Amino acid sequence: MEWHLLSGLTEQDRTRVLELMTRRCYRRGETVLHEGDASQSVHFVVEGHVLVRRTTASGDRAAFTVLGAGDAFGELALLAPNARRSSSVVALEPVVTLVLGADDFRVLVDGSPAVNRLLVDVLAAQVRRLSDHLMEALYSSVEERVVGRLRDLCRIYGAPQGRVVLPIRQTDLAEMAGASRPATNRVLRRLADEGSVVLSRGHIQVLRPRGLAPR
Repeated sequence: MEWHLLSGLTEQDRTRVLELMTRRCYRRGETVLHEGDASQSVHFVVEGHVLVRRTTASGDRAAFTVLGAGDAFGELALLAPNARRSSSVVALEPVVTLVLGADDFRVLVDGSPAVNRLLVDVLAAQVRRLSDHLMEALYSSVEERVVGRLRDLCRIYGAPQGRVVLPIRQTDLAEMAGASRPATNRVLRRLADEGSVVLSRGHIQVLRPRGLAPR
């Protein structure tokens, strides 16, 4: 398994990091991380997918991304020793992760300063994601955002062309697109009428990922 966050390390440093990781398993629907908890470790996804969401200032929930094998989450644990979890992470299906404790990471940095490259990659990835989300929020329509999230999910689930079943509720998709549930439902109904998706309780089946397009 190749993880983006470890790609900048030498083979020797990457091996040292992997030796300190602990394997964890989670059931579908189980909360992996709780928003507000102490940030003490970073998770590297081996199998399955997770939904990342946080609470807005008004108390609403907002899902903003899905992560799968090769991704990592909880990176703030590597950046600040007293950080709190900024988001909650929920397993969308059975999930397996490898966990690296923040204290173990700091020991690695002391023994091999080159491991600090990992922190640079973490910050760069965060800046890219924030920039992309800001541009989309400012200049994309609701329909473009909903369709864009569906295309992203098809790519994440490894089926950009063929049929794919997404274990995502319409409410989750609406949160990820920054749209209301009724507006999201209108877009999905149009796509269903065109034969691009099939809507079911608890999941969305995309029949023609390449055919997904805003009106």
